[in-house]
Amino acid sequence: MELTLNNKKPFEELTCELFYADILYKASLKQAFKGVNKLYHVAAVFKHWSRNPGKDILEANLKGTQNVLEAAAECGIEKIIYVSSIAALDFNKLPMNEKSWGTVFPNTYFKAKNDSEKLAWHLAYKLSLNMITVLPSGMIGPEIFANMALAMNMLNNMVKNRLAFDPQYEINYVHVKDVAKGMILAEQNGRIGERYILGSEYSLNTSNVIQIARNMYADIQVPKKANKRFQLFLAQIMKITSIFTGKPPLLLKGNIHHYYKKEEHLDIEKARRELGYNPRKPEIALKETIKYLYEKKTKE
Repeated sequence: MELTLNNKKPFEELTCELFYADILYKASLKQAFKGVNKLYHVAAVFKHWSRNPGKDILEANLKGTQNVLEAAAECGIEKIIYVSSIAALDFNKLPMNEKSWGTVFPNTYFKAKNDSEKLAWHLAYKLSLNMITVLPSGMIGPEIFANMALAMNMLNNMVKNRLAFDPQYEINYVHVKDVAKGMILAEQNGRIGERYILGSEYSLNTSNVIQIARNMYADIQVPKKANKRFQLFLAQIMKITSIFTGKPPLLLKGNIHHYYKKEEHLDIEKARRELGYNPRKPEIALKETIKYLYEKKTKE
């Protein structure tokens, strides 16, 4: 199968050799891994909804993880930094720490991150790979793709006054540059066989976030708050509609139960102590992101 890289814009400022590889095709990975000593595995299927989530999200992520680690072993890669997610942690015990694993999953994506990281550890031991995993929270920041995550989509809609209501979600925000730096620190200072959380110590409610944005730009509207019951009602209607349209619903019942007024506090002391990880406060990350999105909106 011939693979080509057409969109090179995200890599314009990087001095590196580019390869197009597909995590579902191991042969393409082996071609890209030739001569590589250290591997940052970031690629994954990022979807919270699909008509066939078992195949499109869970199986795809598990297969991708298997292909990447097997190709890494066959190519003799010396160290792997595997990017997981706080979705693989136990949200029922706060603050969340690296010793826990997910037990309840609001959607298939959360289960996929949990199961994929477990598979990665199984393969790392089996194939004698030197691996470290990092677990970011909700990444935001300037020049990040707006559709990359739930957090960025919500901020983008808020800045454009497209939020129909305030969902009152609690989200643990982290600046994408702090995550990138944390990944590099994990490669430099991390201990093989360890997990490190790359997030913020506390979460913020969307009500707080909207007020921060409003204080920065007076034309940003403050939508009315929607209670959980109303959101679940809307989610049920959207679920039925999505079956026919094939388009992801704007609201998912699992996400509502997971994020509605539920704090996402993290214990990041291990990453601070062992890696030298020192993220900016989420309020600062939010202000930088809101400023970027607002200026981007004025240019459109």
